[in-house]
Amino acid sequence: MADPKGREGASFSAVLGHENAKNHLQSVLASRQLSHAYLIEGPHGVGKKTLASAFIQALLCEKKGVEACGQCSTCRRFAHGNDPDVKWIRAQEGKNSISVKQIREDLVADISIRPYQGSYKIYLIDQAELLTVEAQNAMLKTLEEPPSYGLIILLAKSSDAFLPTIISRCVKISLQPLSDALVGEGLTRRGIAPERAALAAAFAQGCMGQALSLCENESFEGMREEIFTFLAQIPQLSAYEVMAGARLLERYKGETDMVFTLLLIWYRDVLMDQITGGEESLICLDRAAAIRGCAAYYTQAKVMDIIDTVLDIQDKLRANANRDLAIDCLLMSLK
Repeated sequence: MADPKGREGASFSAVLGHENAKNHLQSVLASRQLSHAYLIEGPHGVGKKTLASAFIQALLCEKKGVEACGQCSTCRRFAHGNDPDVKWIRAQEGKNSISVKQIREDLVADISIRPYQGSYKIYLIDQAELLTVEAQNAMLKTLEEPPSYGLIILLAKSSDAFLPTIISRCVKISLQPLSDALVGEGLTRRGIAPERAALAAAFAQGCMGQALSLCENESFEGMREEIFTFLAQIPQLSAYEVMAGARLLERYKGETDMVFTLLLIWYRDVLMDQITGGEESLICLDRAAAIRGCAAYYTQAKVMDIIDTVLDIQDKLRANANRDLAIDCLLMSLK
């Protein structure tokens, strides 16, 4: 299966951060001493697919360098998802696992057929943590005795999902979350406004892919506007009006974690304004005046108490506490 999105523009320069991983793979390309299997692990959106694509395109590139030229016919085929020797394997639509049948058909049987054009036949297993135990066992012999042209790359959130026998036969590359500053810088380079980039970076927890998705998510922007407007008005609202905010939070019931992250970012900024008195430390730069008003309304101790309450109620909701009661307790803590 070709990657439906293609990998247009895949290059190591497009990979934000992860310098150790890039250096390792480029040294492999320079020596052409490849392992037959790699396991790239890291959180969703951290850059696993971009890194793997940069590695594969450079490997297949007719220039045989440590970076793809992007111009040769092989680079163009890969960029458009049309290389017959590159197979993407992922859970089938409607399935929450990658089955033994799928691995036997798409990998074990297919790898016995030599490459159509190049020197390599490459298999990328996306969300490889979804491989069943039976599927992992089915690919074990292929990992032990691969053909000389075969290359298997597993992309997964964590290596914890794999059998020890699978892990021992792969070169493991671990990608760690990036700093908020680096993600924000990457977003602004793509033309995203600094205030929006800062908020998306804070939300994304070091994962550039997630930050980009948030910036493209119009419903997130609407939620942000409503939640922040409500929080900014609290100093002028009566206790009754604050409690009526339950209707607003109920509207975003399906996005509870996102709502709570917005609450934490807001009160984090209120606390930073109280401590530093400057805008340079704020995430919500476009709301600096409203944040300053809240900073004057609350004491530092009260803001810290609100942050603790938000975290506590978030944990309780994850443990299936009574939602209406939990939200009422949260709103009472805000006034």
